[in-house]
Amino acid sequence: MFANCETDFNLDRHLISFLQDNPFFAELSRHIQKTPTRSMPTAAVAFNEKTDELVLYWNPEFFSKLSQWEVRGVLTHEYYHLVFGHLYGRRRTPPQLWNIATDLAINSVIMDSSKNGTGGRLQGDRPLPTFALVPGARPKHPDGREYTKDEEQAQKLANVIEKLPTMKASEWYFEKIKEESDKDKASGGEGFDFDGGGEPGIGSMDEHGSWSEVPDEIKEYVEGKVKSIVEKAAKHADSQANGWGNIPSELVDAIRKSVSSVVNWRNVLRQFVGTITRGGRSTSIKRINPRYPYIHPGVKRGYQAKLLIAIDQSGSVSNEMLGEFFAELGSLTKKVTIDILPFDTEAYEKDLYTWRRGANLPAKRVRGGGTDFNAPTVFANNPKNRGRWDGMLIMTDGECSAPGPSRIKRGYVIGKGHTLLFATSEIVIKMDEAAASEGAWR
Repeated sequence: MFANCETDFNLDRHLISFLQDNPFFAELSRHIQKTPTRSMPTAAVAFNEKTDELVLYWNPEFFSKLSQWEVRGVLTHEYYHLVFGHLYGRRRTPPQLWNIATDLAINSVIMDSSKNGTGGRLQGDRPLPTFALVPGARPKHPDGREYTKDEEQAQKLANVIEKLPTMKASEWYFEKIKEESDKDKASGGEGFDFDGGGEPGIGSMDEHGSWSEVPDEIKEYVEGKVKSIVEKAAKHADSQANGWGNIPSELVDAIRKSVSSVVNWRNVLRQFVGTITRGGRSTSIKRINPRYPYIHPGVKRGYQAKLLIAIDQSGSVSNEMLGEFFAELGSLTKKVTIDILPFDTEAYEKDLYTWRRGANLPAKRVRGGGTDFNAPTVFANNPKNRGRWDGMLIMTDGECSAPGPSRIKRGYVIGKGHTLLFATSEIVIKMDEAAASEGAWR
């Protein structure tokens, strides 16, 4: 990860005025650690696995050369990467082309939002650095100059970007530039070399390299964490006068939809598991460090979620629903080992068994009475089980009153066609199939 540094540049002064004008970004920013660094040239948003935080890394020397409106533009750019889910879930290969495509999508929104000026900014004040990639505008070199004839790859790519329409999604820009590269190759040219062998000459405004360093085991957790923060920011914006600032109205609607309750329940289930995952980390001479090849050793990570699954086996839970519970657990145990606790009005140690990672176990019923969610809760809270599990999921038809508090993180998985009979702030996952939101994709 990027090394910290001391600086005299006062980013907070810019943040305060910027966030006063936009409560949505203010709430988003509240959940993001800001860390100055000279290890990268401009800025970056990333996930710090060690501290379990989203971090905005920023280079003070780069920021000191920007106007106050360009500082706002760069901050907005970084926050939009989170809002649009660019960091992990939507990543495409080659990454350098994806980085350019996401910048085009974001900067198109920023430029469109700033046409009439805002917060005292005059219409002629540019909201982004001159070298930022904007559809319909010819890119400039980071030094502020035009690209020369000797920079042939950059010239060709600049010609494409200059003709692109605004306000398209990242995937659209990705495919369009790739299409133009293929056309150039078909006509005898070299196309745009985004695969690492050459240099296309035009790069992203910010640093995206750390996006590929997050282990696959926790990417769903990080996506869930980001979405939760965006959801809090959207609710905060809706509760404030002019809470969305100058964000376009159609984009506001898309952001609201992206954090609505219509979600893919299987993803939510995996995100719950991700939040209780324990991590182990050690260095390895055999594993290559992607940032410093052959200089520093790579890292090995081991992840193990200690999860208790309490399965409601009361008479109201049909064998069909029980089978559906076990089918989903079979998918879940491809990644983790879990403990299964059947219960009705009681739960016993003798009924507890372990479903090891990768194993196949049939659905089986050992109980059939009433339902009491206190049974598994008391079992998990028992002092002799302290430290045994990090979280508990109760798989049920929901037909029971609210239990007492749980010492460990608790959630509910509700069978198809049913609902939980009481309100709770704990996670509730309904197994009903629902159309996943398209999200605020740009």
